[in-house]
Amino acid sequence: MFWYILLTMEQLSIFLPNSYLAESKDSKVRTYKVGLIGRYAALYRADNIVIYNDNSEGGSHEDALYMKTILEYMNTPQYLRKQVFPISKELKNVGILPPLRTPHHPLSDQEIKIGDFRQGLTKKRVRKGTMVDIGVDRLALCKEKLSVNKVLSFRIVKFGKEILIEPDRPNDLYWGYETLTSDSNLSNSITMMKSKPDLVIGTSKYAPNITSIFNEVQSSINEAKHVAILFGGPYSGINTMINEHKLDFVLNTVCRQGTETVRTEEALVSTLAIINAMRE
Repeated sequence: MFWYILLTMEQLSIFLPNSYLAESKDSKVRTYKVGLIGRYAALYRADNIVIYNDNSEGGSHEDALYMKTILEYMNTPQYLRKQVFPISKELKNVGILPPLRTPHHPLSDQEIKIGDFRQGLTKKRVRKGTMVDIGVDRLALCKEKLSVNKVLSFRIVKFGKEILIEPDRPNDLYWGYETLTSDSNLSNSITMMKSKPDLVIGTSKYAPNITSIFNEVQSSINEAKHVAILFGGPYSGINTMINEHKLDFVLNTVCRQGTETVRTEEALVSTLAIINAMRE
């Protein structure tokens, strides 16, 4: 099986407003729209999805939590979802979500071997350590005492009658995203991150076309350790939410658009596709 390997920047974070779903009332449409975000984030290897408060009429804390729930469900391997997520109204339409098919979502018939990485749910502590569900026909043993009911990453060190695992995650494969919510505005949400971005890029239809400064942006991206890309929502653009002096670049990544407006998810996939092409 072929996986894309990470070669450049250590972190890529995308910032989306809590008003993203404000114009969508149908529950299936809302689920589908969040599913697009999760799929595009995984497709272009985003490490963090940050949902910020854009302080618009349509934004709400409840919608931010709704988005977070759907995105975390998508990012969780299929073999753990029923244990991690109880039945809820937010998840009633998850059958329409696109699968991520990322390295941490192995197929059910995929052969397991020593050295493989798996995500697992810590089930119970025992005298020897912690028993973990890694999606096979029996629990695996981690010899460390871990908190229970946590989804963690492990490496298989023995696979036979007994399965032994160690906490670990690959550093050369895309291993999913983390979803964060913030009740703060966009500017504060950026500064509150544990790992501060060293390159911040805003997106706006009023900005210069990316083709005009392509080489400069590409050089900055490949020198950065943590790139943050900011997106506006249906009611507020980036230019109304953050001082442009705080941004390294403001880009128009939908060149010669043929529609009056560009939806957030359209701006997201267009921008991430271009940023991905720049990564050496």
